[in-house]
Amino acid sequence: MNILAIGAHPDDIELGCGGLLIRAARQGHNIFMYTLTRGGASGDPAQRTSELVRSARFIGAKRLWVDNFGDTKLVLGSDLINHIEYFINRSSADIVFTHSLGDTHHDHRAVASSTVEAGRFVPNILSYEIPVTRDFKPQLYYDISDVMDDKIESINIFWSQKSKMFLKSNAIRGLAEYRALQSRLNTSITCVEAFEVLKLCFSKDFALLPFSSPHEDSTRKELDLAIEDIVEAT
Repeated sequence: MNILAIGAHPDDIELGCGGLLIRAARQGHNIFMYTLTRGGASGDPAQRTSELVRSARFIGAKRLWVDNFGDTKLVLGSDLINHIEYFINRSSADIVFTHSLGDTHHDHRAVASSTVEAGRFVPNILSYEIPVTRDFKPQLYYDISDVMDDKIESINIFWSQKSKMFLKSNAIRGLAEYRALQSRLNTSITCVEAFEVLKLCFSKDFALLPFSSPHEDSTRKELDLAIEDIVEAT
């Protein structure tokens, strides 16, 4: 399965679905990560990008794409939608993880809304939460009990952000333990990542429906020049 995780800033993906990605990579799935800004509003962009590259390697991502949109300046529009659509097609994503539509951060909301537009041909789109997301309405729960420590380790790589309370290990673990309790799964499941379902499609045998593009994306050649500065890490 090809899994694409999208985040507005470095560390968003790790906070929202890092445990799922770590486990999926170890099971042999192809993990792709796309971050739209380099986090310049909350630190040195070069340092934050370097931390993101290290984290992606720790997770086991097949590829990381880091774009150069302005931090805190993301808006729903054709530019953002086209870039996200390009990487959806580039990864042939069977499932996409993105921010919640009702997230408190306007960058997050812009990415979420743009992902819905860009992912109109993607069969499966889920929204993740971070510890400061409000009004999150989870519908899907995923057990990360055995990789919880690894998730925290991936987030600890973002040393430049260590002063932020929601990046503290107790905040991250506390949210996962709360979602495990809320899910009412068996008592051996102690940590869970929760998701809102934006779109979910099953095949006749109840497997997730895979990606199938109805046509070649006509914007690809036009976008090649627009994204030539993107950092790729394998």
